[in-house]
Amino acid sequence: MQVIDFQETPVKKVRHQLLYLIYGDKDAYRHEAKFSILTALARGNPSTLPSIRILTDRPEDYQGWPVETLALSPQLLTEWQGNNGYIHRRKACAIAAGLTLAEKTLFVDTDTLFLADPELLFKQIQPGQYLMDSFEYNWDYVCEREDYRRLGACLGAHGVTRENSFKLYNSGLCGVTDRDASLLAEAIGLIDEWTEGGFDIHTIEQIAISFAMRNQTINKTNQHVYHYFAEKRFFHTMQAHFFAQHGEAFSAQLLERCHDVPRTRPFPSAWRRLKIKWKLRHQRGALHRIGRDLLYGSAAPEHPYYKLCRHHWWDSASREILRLDPQSRQQLFGQLEHWPQHLPEPSKAQDKSLIMAHLRKRIMVSG
Repeated sequence: MQVIDFQETPVKKVRHQLLYLIYGDKDAYRHEAKFSILTALARGNPSTLPSIRILTDRPEDYQGWPVETLALSPQLLTEWQGNNGYIHRRKACAIAAGLTLAEKTLFVDTDTLFLADPELLFKQIQPGQYLMDSFEYNWDYVCEREDYRRLGACLGAHGVTRENSFKLYNSGLCGVTDRDASLLAEAIGLIDEWTEGGFDIHTIEQIAISFAMRNQTINKTNQHVYHYFAEKRFFHTMQAHFFAQHGEAFSAQLLERCHDVPRTRPFPSAWRRLKIKWKLRHQRGALHRIGRDLLYGSAAPEHPYYKLCRHHWWDSASREILRLDPQSRQQLFGQLEHWPQHLPEPSKAQDKSLIMAHLRKRIMVSG
């Protein structure tokens, strides 16, 4: 590992780079970054692997890893956050800072798993042709929502209406070239404009980048990577176990062992999901969601790592129960000593008592 104070020391410009931003001392985010790097190395061809660079305030965390760490000072992190208190502005600033360090840059959120050789992604990055993680929605789909009204007024000042909508992309991955400084400068300017006086939504950064790219060709990366931003609880549990077992020091053995960890959450097979859907055919709304999550946790595939995190399905069910109005909750789940009569039982009989004990614990803790 090479540590570089890139504000003071010139950084060698490379052909391709994977660029990560991570700051703070949370174990889960460090595990995310390290496991993402392992998947990139495991899938990549050694002859075409990109440089891996980490913008971080804790370069010591990556000692011994095949990466370059670009040290961030507290002052720079504060500067990147800007005057409006919008923390995700730092991501746009990190991408902008990385442009001069490589001909092509693929910025990678730490909660990303590579499913294919990263070189396949770099081949798609060209001048005027960008990569974003995935398409999320068109502006005309959300522009009337209450939390988007203020942003809509800001976009209106730029001539954007419901009728001339643009596509919004998740920026979990963002592929750009060293010619795109003006694009990132525009995105950062839009972030500052749209967060002045406060903000209602946390995805302004990716909306600003999408808007700045609106007239360009954008390819999606989600065929080659898995961005698990909505499923972190499963992966945090699996990754914590992985590093507790094998340690965080980089080695060939650690790289080999990363193949043992699933690349998806513990999702039941298609056949089991179909059976669960049939069992719940008479349930609707919250009750259907509760039953589905209870049964999905029980029907998770047999795997040592899945066994550790299937309880997150049951946590989701407990949250749905707690959202019920008090009368419905008491009527449907007032007694958690036995399996609720209005829900089908799990196929694994031994899970019944385990699930009920889990629900009792979660619901009692919450209220």
